[in-house]
Amino acid sequence: MAIALTLIGTGTPAPLVHRAGSSYLVELDGRKMLFDCGPGSVRRLLEKGEGLTDIDHLFLTHLHYDHCVDYAYFALTRWDQGVGKIADLQVYGPAPLGCMDESLFATNGVYGPDQEARTLHPGSHFVYEIRGGILPRRRLQTVVSEVEHGSVVEGEGWRVKTAEVVHVQPQLTCLAYRLEAGEQAVVFGGDTAPVESLTELAQGADVLLHMCHFINGVVTDERITGCCSGHLDAARTAQEAGVGTLVLVHLTEQLEQIGVKERVLFEVGEVFDGRVIFGEDLAEVPLGETEIMEVR
Repeated sequence: MAIALTLIGTGTPAPLVHRAGSSYLVELDGRKMLFDCGPGSVRRLLEKGEGLTDIDHLFLTHLHYDHCVDYAYFALTRWDQGVGKIADLQVYGPAPLGCMDESLFATNGVYGPDQEARTLHPGSHFVYEIRGGILPRRRLQTVVSEVEHGSVVEGEGWRVKTAEVVHVQPQLTCLAYRLEAGEQAVVFGGDTAPVESLTELAQGADVLLHMCHFINGVVTDERITGCCSGHLDAARTAQEAGVGTLVLVHLTEQLEQIGVKERVLFEVGEVFDGRVIFGEDLAEVPLGETEIMEVR
């Protein structure tokens, strides 16, 4: 079972037209899952030509809005377009994920009246039947599982291992995930400062997606360096873990400036001897060796 990985959103809470919030799409021999669902990620999925109803698993690293604000949009659209013919969405993440889900979708939740109308109003019944649905219509049902450090989620031919990383505890718990399928492994580092738990989780992985929020040495305030990572933090973690490819994500606009991006890539390459990718929305990340074309 081969892993195909696409960067859906590579940005931060700062809104940028060319970077959606954190989100990454994985395809495993036809099965599709999403890791994080930040602002703009649903639109990016549509730009890629993805059918939202084809995605059946969602893993959230933490509940900062730049990683989960499109969750409601994604879940509702998937349910609405699925017209009762798709499996319930499986959602994994740290507490209080269950509380957030209920606050959104319960009868007295934010989208409770929306579902009331879509399941009971005659006009909604007409649209539902035109799309191929058969009445009566069920409300949106998500299958939510709160996970923590050491949790393992397994599916057909794949498994996801979980480790807690250091970000904004105790207010929010942040997790990293390691997806394994066949001989391949991809690690989604979430938002984190350098921490041994991530280095251990990423050991020998094909790909590590790592937060790169600032330039080490330029930003030195411990209030931010104690909860986020810079370019050299990402490089050291990747090198110590022995990963094949490091993908820099959670990128600020400052890192894109002419000369700055080149400096970041050069200095990362001085520390990490594998392949380095400066993340861009909708980029497909190769797993394994990349053929270098001869210039003609």
